Amino acid sequence: MRTLALLVPGLVALLAGPGFGAGWTFAEALPTWGLHRPTAYTLARGETQLQLLAFAAPTNPLAFFEVEYGLSDAFQFGFRPVAAFFGDLRGWGKVHVGTTGAVALAIPFGVEVFVSSWAWAVHGGWVLSWRVLPFLTLHPGIDLRFSPGMSLQPYGSADFDLGRYLKVIVELDAEPPHVHVGLLAWVWGAVRFQVDTPLPTVSLRVSVAGRF
Repeated sequence: MRTLALLVPGLVALLAGPGFGAGWTFAEALPTWGLHRPTAYTLARGETQLQLLAFAAPTNPLAFFEVEYGLSDAFQFGFRPVAAFFGDLRGWGKVHVGTTGAVALAIPFGVEVFVSSWAWAVHGGWVLSWRVLPFLTLHPGIDLRFSPGMSLQPYGSADFDLGRYLKVIVELDAEPPHVHVGLLAWVWGAVRFQVDTPLPTVSLRVSVAGRF
């Protein structure tokens, strides 16, 4: 916790440096992901989001490059092209069901095939994004997974706006129980910067993505 307390002010200072706040705001580009779980928001038609860098301990080099694309205003899909080359085939998508006032609902789904071990998994569920207050949005959801057994995993997150370009996110998974906290920011135009860690241990994960 002391390490996190020392790192967070430094990260905030970095994000507030030259270029911070230029380009997207969270009002214009609603986050399609929290820290690790999806929200009910989708990319717009023709919009692309590329995860360019991801650093964590232990490092997974196959997760460094992800592509997501908005096929329509209500449907997006994504995959990992580098991982697929090595037999780790992962595809996922999300269907935006609709929005009523401050509440949005979506159905996320995905397929995973691991060629080296001939393992597979299919999952789907729902996620709701509710703008409770002007600065607070809640994202409860459920993930139903078959691999080949069945498991039900509730999850949820809360994101707090610290401005037009910066969010603090707290994310909880019920199975197994754990919590992540992190910062999400738009910096230098269309670049999304994220840093998060599980608690109570501190193991930082940093990712950088572009949206255009």
